[in-house]
Amino acid sequence: MFHILLFIVTLLYAFFDVNYFLRIIFTVLIGRLFEKRVKITDPTTIYGFCFTQDLDIAGRHMNNARFVRDLDFSRFHFYDRTGLYAEMRRRHTDAVQAATSIRYRRVIPIFTFYKIESQLLYWDEKAFYVEQRFVTPHDGFVRAAVLSKQVMLRARADEMVTTLCGGEVQKPELTPDLDLWIKSMEASSERLRPHKS
Repeated sequence: MFHILLFIVTLLYAFFDVNYFLRIIFTVLIGRLFEKRVKITDPTTIYGFCFTQDLDIAGRHMNNARFVRDLDFSRFHFYDRTGLYAEMRRRHTDAVQAATSIRYRRVIPIFTFYKIESQLLYWDEKAFYVEQRFVTPHDGFVRAAVLSKQVMLRARADEMVTTLCGGEVQKPELTPDLDLWIKSMEASSERLRPHKS
């Protein structure tokens, strides 16, 4: 029996990123067990620790890919704590990550605790624009700042916000950096679009 179980676990690890899925499940469960639900306009926070598996080739700090990977955990936590995930299921819709822009400001050294704060900055009829920040609690420094665009499939993002807030809600003004980022994505889309000769 042990050999069969070991074989199954080996296959799972060979063909799937098991630790990724376990971390998502763990993060969402911890949120459900120990945290209150929040409004979709409120920030959410998860915590992490830079360990040996997170290191770059120099072996001293978190590699860039780990930052992006951790954004998924924070995003799923945000979806669950704000009720967005439940609303997506109710509407039979999904969200896709359409764009991400990350600015690395300072490394996260090995054996350092950090937190990731996620906050909805803006929305339109198609998408949510979320800011995520990697912050080291011991000094309050923002180690990385991230803007992401999540597009709703088969549902309107603005209607979902209205439902989750229990009525019409004042849309925040675009921050200057988010406005420029949205315009840069529009310019990029235009440039990549095939043009007829």
